[in-house]
Amino acid sequence: MMNAEKKEVKNNDKGFVVDDDNKATWCLRKIKHFKRKQEKNKDLAEKQIKEIEKEIREVEDWLDAENSKLENSIEFMESKLYLYAQQLREENPDLKTHKLPFGQLQFRTQRPKWKYDNDKLLDFAEKNYQDLIKIKKSVDKRKLKSQAKIVDGRVIIEKTGEVVEGVEVVERGEKFKVKTD
Repeated sequence: MMNAEKKEVKNNDKGFVVDDDNKATWCLRKIKHFKRKQEKNKDLAEKQIKEIEKEIREVEDWLDAENSKLENSIEFMESKLYLYAQQLREENPDLKTHKLPFGQLQFRTQRPKWKYDNDKLLDFAEKNYQDLIKIKKSVDKRKLKSQAKIVDGRVIIEKTGEVVEGVEVVERGEKFKVKTD
């Protein structure tokens, strides 16, 4: 429970007060009971989600099967249109677009596609063209924490006393936690 929440509880709930071990024990038993109910709710939800996921998979399988059939029909029609467009192009070699009421048949020149073998390419660039190489730098924050300490709200390197720039220290209050067995 956060500090603001604790203050709000103190201000709003003046009826029930925990002022002895008996009442504290009662609260812990209630918390344990509520946590058990949460677990039961979680179990129920997970079972329902599994059922829903099974139904979702069935719907997705149906969708895949139906759309696969339609995709085959689309490919069949496109292959027939391609043959027709080739025929039109034989009659007019400069043909780029043939417009029809429900669409167009188009021929477009494509740029070459580059396929990369990243390891070989990196070796080549390291040997010959350093300016093509990108290097990503980042600070090892775990290592920084092991070499630094907080003094007066600032991070300082322990060995040198140098103030570390780019780090803001945010103090946080105590955290209250209730643990049940």
